[in-house]
Amino acid sequence: MIVPIFPLPNVVLFPKTLMPLHIFEERYRTMTREVLDGDGQIAMVLLREGWEANYDKSPAVHDVACLGKIETFDELEGGKYDIVLAGLHRVRLIREIRHSPYRLAEVEHLADLSCDDSSPEVIRRRNHIGGLYTRFTELATGGKYREVELVPQLNFEALVNMVASTLNLPAQEKQFLLEMDDITQRCDILIPVLQRQLETLILVRRFENIKPEDPSRN
Repeated sequence: MIVPIFPLPNVVLFPKTLMPLHIFEERYRTMTREVLDGDGQIAMVLLREGWEANYDKSPAVHDVACLGKIETFDELEGGKYDIVLAGLHRVRLIREIRHSPYRLAEVEHLADLSCDDSSPEVIRRRNHIGGLYTRFTELATGGKYREVELVPQLNFEALVNMVASTLNLPAQEKQFLLEMDDITQRCDILIPVLQRQLETLILVRRFENIKPEDPSRN
């Protein structure tokens, strides 16, 4: 399968998640326009470290990416776009194909290890990460966004990948998670990270309204 690749230094798309993107560079405006005339599919791929020296050409990218499909789009003034990309599944880049102005690559589908959502171990993990994530999003949004209504609708893979996409993690760490074939292993790595970020958020919310009597003094 040959698809356009969209290399960025700080974005990692996961399967079964949504990613809003603002398309403003000329080459990627062309890519988006042509993709919308076709099957709407783009492979989001993370640039490797050191990309800065060669960004306008073809800096090195990671081999594992996520194939996405444009779910919605708005064409803006000047040919720019706001799009929402829906993650489909992981892919491996086999080779790049000479093309201009944007990059094309031949990719192959990467299958995850099978996971039984009804198994006791998966249910235990799902309940744990789902409870933490619900509490985290409620605190992060001041109760305006209630994941308690969404989490039950997601299967285990979608829930784990939503957490991976949402958490504030360096892009290279998200890439490491994306490259895992085992969803349960991805979950086991995310749970303590989510727990720490939740504990930090609880402390922030607890003390954010405390102000000194005299702001000029520490």
